[in-house]
Amino acid sequence: MRWLPLATLLLAGPAFAQQTPLSPRPLGVPPEVNPAPLAPIARPPAGSVPPPSARPPVARRDPATPRHPRGRTAAVADASGLASDLDAAMEIDAGARAIAARRNAVRARDAQVRSPIAGSPALGGSFRSDTRGPDRAREWDLEIAAPVWLPGQRGALAGTVEAGVAEQGYRLELRRLEVAALLRDAYWAVGAAESELRVARDRLATARDVARDFSRRAELGDISPTEALLGRNETLAAELELARAEAAADSARAAYATLTGGSTNALAAIRPEPLAPNGNGHPALRAAAAALASAEAQARLVAATPIDNPEVGLFTRRQGGPLTEDGYSVGLRLRLPLPTEARNAPRRADAEADRTRANAELLQTRRVVEGEVRLARVALSAAEASSRLAADRRAVADQQVAAARQAFRSGEIGAFDLFRVRQLQIEAAAADAQAQVGVGRARSRLNQAMGVVPRG
Repeated sequence: MRWLPLATLLLAGPAFAQQTPLSPRPLGVPPEVNPAPLAPIARPPAGSVPPPSARPPVARRDPATPRHPRGRTAAVADASGLASDLDAAMEIDAGARAIAARRNAVRARDAQVRSPIAGSPALGGSFRSDTRGPDRAREWDLEIAAPVWLPGQRGALAGTVEAGVAEQGYRLELRRLEVAALLRDAYWAVGAAESELRVARDRLATARDVARDFSRRAELGDISPTEALLGRNETLAAELELARAEAAADSARAAYATLTGGSTNALAAIRPEPLAPNGNGHPALRAAAAALASAEAQARLVAATPIDNPEVGLFTRRQGGPLTEDGYSVGLRLRLPLPTEARNAPRRADAEADRTRANAELLQTRRVVEGEVRLARVALSAAEASSRLAADRRAVADQQVAAARQAFRSGEIGAFDLFRVRQLQIEAAAADAQAQVGVGRARSRLNQAMGVVPRG
């Protein structure tokens, strides 16, 4: 029979995880975009809906007018709950902790910049004796030496430390955006699952109402017992779908809690994020620019160190024995390496290669970010148009069901015809719920493409 596979209608339209070339593969499943929480899908009680002739025609909205779905407010909701959950997710994220540790390691090189010498000092010494015996001639010396800074080397090294710390800081911001992508998908997975759950609950309530009508009609002899079983079958199908939807909602919440380490502040009320007017600079662009600055700083350091650091030492010498000049002496020793192409050419080539790579990555990242923003805007416009059509379709389907139930009570149509109309209404309700979630998901994707993370 055509009405039996009704439980499969709510499973239509797979949700795709939010994913960009600049972010890792997320968990997957979506949201809605209107600035307020998803509301339960309202269905009128049995017998309370007037016939189509008594109802006003379906209003067609101007596409330029923002849509405020039924049961939702137009106020822009904040994302403070999502922001606090993002903080919790960052605290346990291995990638974020590794970047923070790397930043501390780069910052630790500042100790070398603050040092008055270019490296570690060294102690040295020697002892020499005549072969005719230590009493004839003996000599020993003790030396302390340290490398010295080349002209401009200290400032160049300080530049690499500063650029390296800034680069790791921007990479931490980029990692926060990547974690936000995962969190947004998990967040809207919960929103989508709860939307399906509300549709399933509404379907079950209506199925039980229709089943009671069938039972009364069967008891009065208006319909056959076989037709009355249609209502019972549909009720069981709705209960099965409700059980599946409840399990899916529980699974989505568990996946979200796994990302945040148990924090579920944002799930208290599923709200769409406010759409950011403009990003203040995409973290991926800032990280790529910082990587280029770090490569340029390293190239300046290579240019400032054409040789290894010279070494200056202070020594004292003691001589003794009848064949030597008895007494102490002091002196200075200098070790000055000479520049060679065998040393400098590979270093210059490596520095130039890093700078070329960083510059190319910056240009590519800029193109990717601009392309993602354009695609996200197109997707948001398409999702909003689909949501408007889905809402209108559902309004028409609600009118059809109301008219069909009235006709069934008056005996104008049979149970099979009523269930065919009701199947269309269930399809429309499911499509409307998915369209609402799709709009919110598209809004989150646009925020993600612009590099905007949830903020409290």
